[in-house]
Amino acid sequence: AAANVDVYVNGSLLLDNFAFRTATPYIDVPAGVELNIGVAPGTSTSVNDTLKNFQVTLTNGQTYVAIANGVLNPSNFATNPDGRSTAFTLFLQDNMREAATTGDVDFRAVHGASDAPTVDILARNVATLVDNAAYGDITGYLTVPAASYTLDVTPGNDNTAIVASFTADLSTLGGGAAVVFASGFLDPSMNQNGAAFGLWAALPNGTVVEFPATSTARLQVIHNAADPAAANVDVYVNGSLLLDNFAFRTATPYIDVPAGVELNIGVAPG
Repeated sequence: AAANVDVYVNGSLLLDNFAFRTATPYIDVPAGVELNIGVAPGTSTSVNDTLKNFQVTLTNGQTYVAIANGVLNPSNFATNPDGRSTAFTLFLQDNMREAATTGDVDFRAVHGASDAPTVDILARNVATLVDNAAYGDITGYLTVPAASYTLDVTPGNDNTAIVASFTADLSTLGGGAAVVFASGFLDPSMNQNGAAFGLWAALPNGTVVEFPATSTARLQVIHNAADPAAANVDVYVNGSLLLDNFAFRTATPYIDVPAGVELNIGVAPG
């Protein structure tokens, strides 16, 4: 019901037909005075059509992000597992950066999925980036090298249970900043069939980038074919060599392989 909204500030239209998962660039707004931020349907004709009004006073010279989040009628949607309110609101955060402080990438992470529990986000084989974030939480700034990462979302109390994985290609964002936000519903069927859970990044210029979901499985390969002719074999996956001179009674460690797609596994002489 809030897919497109109009945003009024002190009675004047600021954003017309502002769409879900879009963002403004950083803009100048008055500081030191009370701002009445009214959110109305995208079909509104004036501030009198406001659905929700928020009163905020911003500090002079400070940089903020305001994230519209939640649902208009919580009784029609799944409750938050941690008991957090899911009512439509603004998450307001100060001390924002419009660029990184170094040549790396600086970002804050926002838990904005109303039906999701407390989560961790792990950069696979690198580090835990977000630890025990509940709905509505905004982390401090995290700094990572400009590279591509696989991000695993897990329950906060069980990092072995991967809920979803995403590819975050930050390789071209060196020196830049971002707001990475969890968005949508973990279970759309219990939430009016709204948008599904995903990870997105808002850049300072207003560009919003989706981190594509990625599916992987963990696989261990054991060579246990006793035929002397197969004492050493090469193993190809989709035409590429995976294992060279793979010997009888040896095994690989568990490795990541693509899931949800057909794999052609070819076994050839060593």
